[in-house]
Amino acid sequence: MVEDQRPAATKRAFFTATIRYGKMAYVAKFKTDRETLVKVRDKCIVRTDRGREVGTVLTAPEALPEAIPPEGFGDIIRRASPEDLKSIERIDKETRVKEQACAKEEVRKLNMPMKVVEVDHVFGGERVIIYFVSETRVDFRELVRRLAHEFRTRIELKQVGARDEARLVGDVGHCGLELCCRGHLKELGGITMDMAKVQKHTADPSKITGRCGKLLCCLRYEYTAYTEARDLLPPRGLRIETRKGNGVVVDQNMLLREVTIVPEGRDERIVVRLEEIVGAPKSQAGCSGCEKGAPAPETSRIETKVREDTKVDREPHLGEPPPAPADFWPVGKVEEFEEGKGRHVLANGKHVAVFRIAGAVYATDAACPHQGGPLADGTLAGTVVTCPWHQWQFDVASGESKSGPSRLATFETKIDGGQVFVKA
Repeated sequence: MVEDQRPAATKRAFFTATIRYGKMAYVAKFKTDRETLVKVRDKCIVRTDRGREVGTVLTAPEALPEAIPPEGFGDIIRRASPEDLKSIERIDKETRVKEQACAKEEVRKLNMPMKVVEVDHVFGGERVIIYFVSETRVDFRELVRRLAHEFRTRIELKQVGARDEARLVGDVGHCGLELCCRGHLKELGGITMDMAKVQKHTADPSKITGRCGKLLCCLRYEYTAYTEARDLLPPRGLRIETRKGNGVVVDQNMLLREVTIVPEGRDERIVVRLEEIVGAPKSQAGCSGCEKGAPAPETSRIETKVREDTKVDREPHLGEPPPAPADFWPVGKVEEFEEGKGRHVLANGKHVAVFRIAGAVYATDAACPHQGGPLADGTLAGTVVTCPWHQWQFDVASGESKSGPSRLATFETKIDGGQVFVKA
């Protein structure tokens, strides 16, 4: 039998780029089979689950690993042409404005307890998304029927909260810069009064609330650094021994990690650094990635704890698969880890983030080496996880940082008998 000498068909290569699209400034990765189709800051036409939309390219196209199926990504159709840009401008300045005015008028006629905030007219015309706020549950079926008859396309109404309303219509914050939620901040996490108190902010609501009327999102940016300093610095009223003499702590400077003391027998005040306090713990920079070449701390602070319902034991029960050799620890069954997402677990008493991607399992340190953000709660794009705090990106397979000099610690994993093991 003569062997077929014809070359095997080459597998189609894909490239992915991060693109921002829509009025809500969604960010997602889209694929293309042409590496040079778009470049950073280009306007392009992409296909999403809502139809053809206009997006802005944020990252250059990168090769998609063969292990990741391309079907999970939307398509980059083409770079926006001059005609596309004119259509975009016409839709935004004319069509969208008329649709928003019509929607408000219909809401007024129907006397509905809701306020139209913004209208997003999808570039391809497949649908019109109307964002509204309301304090009560709204039956908008009649409104949808009227608007569909008027616009001759699919109508989608979305109720948003105060923070999303600010993202849609807000402009600048107290700092004079664009609102964080309209720019870089995509995950609007919970903000508490403790974040304001530990940073010694005033209790005046007008000073610590944003355009949405909620606590400022930026209160959490330095919260970790303040809480770390609070744990390291001696409290007020404590008598301490320093290289400059003994005294009582009367003030703290958490950002500089200094305390002010009144020496014994004197009325003057002396500023003492943390390193000058006898017996004080060694200080570690709260942000290891902001200074070029700064080494990552041995243990990063992590604010989130392992979920109470996690099924992880420090020692396996009788009848369960035994641990794999060489210090592998069981962290759960394979089916307990959701595809394309991370999960906090404990392995040998260590906080670990486990990610299941395309059937494979990867394990990393649970805390972001930048400022200790919970990586298991981050979003995944292929093998790259984005920290929910400051959007730093790391490859969970190699630990390589996509955002700075810091490197993410990774751990070897193994699947045996349907059980996931981590070498920690």
